[in-house]
Amino acid sequence: MNIPFIKESTLETLGLALIIFLIGWLLITIIVHITRKVLKKSTLDPSVYVILIRVVRITLWILLILTIMSTLHIKMAPFVAVLATGGAAIALALKDSLGNVAGGIILLFTKPFVQGDEIEMNGIVGVVDHIDLLTTTMHTYDNREIIIPNGTITTSVVINSTKRDIRRVDCTFHIGYDADVEKAKDILRAVVRDGPLLLNEPEPWIGLDDLGDSALKLDLKVWCATENRFEVKVYLEETVKRRFEAEGISIPYPKIDVNLLDRDGKK
Repeated sequence: MNIPFIKESTLETLGLALIIFLIGWLLITIIVHITRKVLKKSTLDPSVYVILIRVVRITLWILLILTIMSTLHIKMAPFVAVLATGGAAIALALKDSLGNVAGGIILLFTKPFVQGDEIEMNGIVGVVDHIDLLTTTMHTYDNREIIIPNGTITTSVVINSTKRDIRRVDCTFHIGYDADVEKAKDILRAVVRDGPLLLNEPEPWIGLDDLGDSALKLDLKVWCATENRFEVKVYLEETVKRRFEAEGISIPYPKIDVNLLDRDGKK
């Protein structure tokens, strides 16, 4: 029987190929195991070393297959041509998926965000759960799961809200034109001073920002640890409202003047 691409195939050759396969399989298992242990002890992100282990395993299996083919005297040129043609067709069909894989590699090595970070992208806000080669999985604060292709992420503007250790919290308070501005600012300073989660550095900022149609706009900008920003926001707004009411600082509501005219245009 004439088998194409194979010059000769004896029992000895097949036996040698089988031995090479068994030894190669054992070596691949050992190398992958050692690589996994070394990478787990490193400072690499878990998602990165998972990808590296996959690359090592695939590379070793390719080398083993090529070695076995060489042992069996299989001519490589026809297979290379078939693989090249098939590879081009697959690459064209999986263009978007390959773009996502490239995006996943970029994310894993550049680390614009990691697992546990809060990010915002294209109006979506959530916490990163997992970064894989093709997609990134995150959940929103109302516990919905979102799966985003990595290619989309690498071509979008991503805001990482937890990358920095401290964050600024901005609050706006409206007071009436008849209110004492300096007294209102003193109240804000006292509220900031009494806040247990607020930082003294950078220094808080308090100032009159705008003269509105029916109210004066006071801006308050303070700093806190990133994980405390929601508690700080609630503390400031609730405490300032109570203090303004207790100290007689008016908090005006928007007003609309409505004039009713008769058919003659008279009020």
